[in-house]
Amino acid sequence: MSIIRHIFFFLLQFAVAALMVTAICAAVTLHTYGWQYRLTPEFATKLHSYINLGLVAGALFCLILLCYRATRSSLEGPDDRPWNNPDNI
Repeated sequence: MSIIRHIFFFLLQFAVAALMVTAICAAVTLHTYGWQYRLTPEFATKLHSYINLGLVAGALFCLILLCYRATRSSLEGPDDRPWNNPDNI
């Protein structure tokens, strides 16, 4: 797989993870305080902290993916076959 494709999917996974954490936190807050709470300055402050939390969670998720990929590629030798090779079954 080309490096551009890896970078694209890596950034996509980061964006999805950050967006999911932010959206879930905002949804729980709006569910707890009511829909009209979204118009208050307190919600804007909370949303800013939720965005920061989402960015941190996305970064940690991508760090885990990078560590997994580095470990997996370092353990594979040049003669290793994929685990789902029909000869292994």
